[in-house]
Parts: sequence; structure tokens; C-alpha cells
Amino acid sequence: MRKIWFSAFLLVSVVAGCGVRPSAVITGAPAPAGPANAAVLYFLSGGQPVRVLRPLADESPPVSLDLLAAGPDESERERQYTTEVPSGTTVLDQTPAPNGVTVTLSIDVAGLSARAVDQIVCTARDSLGGSAQITLRGGGSVRGPLSCPLPG
Repeated sequence: MRKIWFSAFLLVSVVAGCGVRPSAVITGAPAPAGPANAAVLYFLSGGQPVRVLRPLADESPPVSLDLLAAGPDESERERQYTTEVPSGTTVLDQTPAPNGVTVTLSIDVAGLSARAVDQIVCTARDSLGGSAQITLRGGGSVRGPLSCPLPG
């Protein structure tokens, strides 16, 4: 009788499986693409802002907006990327604001073209890792709060 009982117990255990219950598919965010240490910059291609990943060599990257103001590098120029952000533009301060972040620049923001504003706002948004609204300040002028017109 013991042998039959043990055989029945063994059969039930095998049929029952290991105790892990099936579940629905668990989805997540898409896998990261591009270099592990890169800056996201928005340059112009055909007059429209486009997302560009620039690989970085060192572990402590410079501020993305400073890279944007430096303009496209050689490989980016070869791919016909341009910028309307004035050369020499630097970030003086980034301050949290109730609706996002205020970015103080070294230039008068009133004179920026609409495309330059889009480049700066989209680059700032991605460097801050979210969908924050960006207010630009500089030269006694304020623009914003603004949102990037492109998906992140």
C-alpha cells in the first residue's frame, strides 16, 4: 500500500509542476540603443530638429547644451547636421521651477530663432531625463515654459 501511495504522490507532484503559476506577459520599456556613455543632442537636418546620439569618451560628460552650442562634430557634419544655436552659448545655471526647469544661458534668448529654441529645449529635456517644461532665461529675456515638440 505504501508503494502505491508513494507512486500516486509522485505522479501528482510531477503533474502539478514546480508550483510556479503562469502569468501574463510582463512588458517593459524598450532596450536602450546607442553607446552606453552618450549625450543626446538635437541638431537640424533639412531644417528640422533631429535626435542625435554623440558618443562620449570620458565618464563625466560635459553639459549637453554646451556640446550643442559647440555645433556638430566632423562625423555629424558629414551627415549634414547643422545648428542654429549661436556658437559660444553656455549654460550659466539650471534651476528647478514649479513647472519644470529654468535654464539660464549666456546669450539673450529673445534673439534665438524658433529652431534654435527647439534644439535647446529638446536637448535640455533629454539631458534632464524626462518631459519637464523648460524656461529659457538670458540677456534679460525669458522664453517659456516650453515643451519639446518632438517625442523623446
